[in-house]
Amino acid sequence: MNSKRMINRFSAAVRVGHWMYAISFIILAITGYIVQGKALDWMIPLFGSIEGAMVVHRWAAVFLMIGVAVPLLMRPREVQAWLAEIFTFTKADIGFLKTFPLKFIGVKKEIPPQGFYNGGEKVNSIIQVVCGVGLIVSGLFLWLSAAPPLIMYPLHALFFAIGVAGAIGHIYLAVFNPVSNEAIRGIISGDISEEYMKHNHGAWYEEVYKAKKQKGSA
Repeated sequence: MNSKRMINRFSAAVRVGHWMYAISFIILAITGYIVQGKALDWMIPLFGSIEGAMVVHRWAAVFLMIGVAVPLLMRPREVQAWLAEIFTFTKADIGFLKTFPLKFIGVKKEIPPQGFYNGGEKVNSIIQVVCGVGLIVSGLFLWLSAAPPLIMYPLHALFFAIGVAGAIGHIYLAVFNPVSNEAIRGIISGDISEEYMKHNHGAWYEEVYKAKKQKGSA
C-alpha cells in the first residue's frame, strides 16, 4: 500500500491534451520520416504505401491540433499560468540548469528551490511550444497551399528535428532517469507525491501549496 501523501498537479484536461499531443507527435515523426527519409522504409507496409503514410500524417496533425485546443478551451487559466511561468526565468532556474548535467546522468544533487515548473521543464516547454507552433504553421502551408513558400520545407524539417530531440530528452527524464522519473506519475494520474514536490519544486511548495493548506485548515 502506498503511504505517500499525494498532491494533485495536473488537471484531466491538461493530461488529455498532453497525451493527445504526445501520441500524435510520435506518429507524425514516424510518418514524416517515412515520407522524407529511407531508414524507416521497412515500416511502409504498415501504412500500405508512402501515400498511406502521408494520409496518416495529416490525420495525426489534426489530432495534434485538437490536443492543443483541449486544455486551451477547457482550462485556459491553467494554460495561461503555464505560459507565463515558462517564459519567466529566475536565479533559481539558472541554478537548476547549472546542476542539470549531473541530474541528466542520474546524479542526485541539491537544487535551488523551484517553482511549479523547474528550470529544465521551462526549457523543454519553450522548445515544444516554439516547435509545435512552427510545425503547425509550416505544416498547414505545405498541406493547404497549392504553391507553398519554399522556405516552409526546411523550416518544417528544422522544427521537426529540434522537437524530436527535445521529446527524446523529455521522455528519458520523465520515464527512465532515476532522479526525476516520478514525474511521469503526474501526467498519468494527475497526482505526485508531496515529498517529490517538496524537493523538486520547493519554492512552489512553500509559497503556494503550504499557504493553501493553512488557509484550508483555518
